[in-house]
Amino acid sequence: MSPAEFKRKWARYSGKETAAYQEHFNDLCALLDQPTPAMADPTGSESFCFQKRVVKDAELFALAESGRVAEEPEAERERGFADVWKKSCFAWEYKGKKKNLDAAYQQLLRYRESLLNPPLLVVCDFDRYIVRTNFNGTVQETHEFANANIDSPKILQLLRAVFTDPEFLKPQRTTDEVTEKLAQQIGEVARSLQERESVELIDARSRRELAVAQRKNLRIARFLNRIVFCFFAEDTGLLPKNVVTDIFKTGVDDPAHFAEVLEDLFQKMAKGGTFGPHKIRHFNGHLFEEATVFELTEQEIGKLAVAGEADWQFIQPSIMGNLFERGLDPDHRAQLGAHYTSEEDIKLLVEPVLMAPLRREWTKIKGELAPAFVRGEGKTSDRAKLSAFHDKLAVITVLAPLAAAATFFTSRFSCFSTLKRNSSPLLHSSASSSNRASTCSN
Repeated sequence: MSPAEFKRKWARYSGKETAAYQEHFNDLCALLDQPTPAMADPTGSESFCFQKRVVKDAELFALAESGRVAEEPEAERERGFADVWKKSCFAWEYKGKKKNLDAAYQQLLRYRESLLNPPLLVVCDFDRYIVRTNFNGTVQETHEFANANIDSPKILQLLRAVFTDPEFLKPQRTTDEVTEKLAQQIGEVARSLQERESVELIDARSRRELAVAQRKNLRIARFLNRIVFCFFAEDTGLLPKNVVTDIFKTGVDDPAHFAEVLEDLFQKMAKGGTFGPHKIRHFNGHLFEEATVFELTEQEIGKLAVAGEADWQFIQPSIMGNLFERGLDPDHRAQLGAHYTSEEDIKLLVEPVLMAPLRREWTKIKGELAPAFVRGEGKTSDRAKLSAFHDKLAVITVLAPLAAAATFFTSRFSCFSTLKRNSSPLLHSSASSSNRASTCSN
């Protein structure tokens, strides 16, 4: 099939996704001179196929002991299917024309463990295509195009790589490298702000002057910590999209107004509330109880605006402390006691004492309730057991030493989030099953 024929045929199509996605994909194979799933994999399931059955959030049933990923067995309940899957290459999800492709991507995120973590995740609505990389340890890259430019040599090369050579699309930047660069940018702002705002510790002549100098330097550090947290919160969905980056973009032209707006955002985050058209959540933990905002220069705001453009959900927060430490003046760092404990040192203590017992408890619960989950026959008592474990995770309080607080928090937050996320689908399924049981008994 020629590019012109492909574009002409699919420009006219306006039907449902389920009615034509296999034909669309087969036409794409013909365009790229690639074998179709049926030609490449006669078994229809082993390496390249349509409708690959998956377990949603498959880590719930990952069989670590055997190295296999458990497939969802036959059961009288809704199953998950990936529209197209090619082993070690991609998972591909379709939506109808002009439908929400973000929803398709969210489906792939739930399926990917069961699909052995393919290096590429592709979504398509018969006209638009979005290819996202899914390589471990790298910053995700996104490639978007449409049928209108599918005959471009660059796009054809990209599509052939999707089918035959995913490594060609592997991002060259690692998360460590990107985090290093961001830490340098933020470190430059820190040094500039200290030179202009802080009282020199080495010039302190009395205990009172020393205390004042220490407090001023710590307030600068906490101010920058609040900004870094906001970048993370925005890119992980805890804050509305672009609410922080827009403040920095517009603030370059009016630093005084920038300080007022940022202080207002910090105050809203401390208690929750309305910020412009946005509803802001309450962020506890004392970080925003003090909303001090130092007036930055246009150059400093510009550097932070550039840093904010990065995709912070792929930055390693656990190493920001060590990198940021290098950006502080060595003399001030020693006097402030600003030293950051590595994630490896934290894990040495926390893994056996805190996380390992919780994981053993979760493994036991999972083993006891998995059969009922698969059959869709969960009882009220099953849900109660899951809810108790979920509630236990929600109320655990960990006290961290101040020097290690940032790294400690990000490291443990990642572990707790993973454990809580893994338990959620089983909890929700149990709720559905118990609700069905209650309805029948009534």
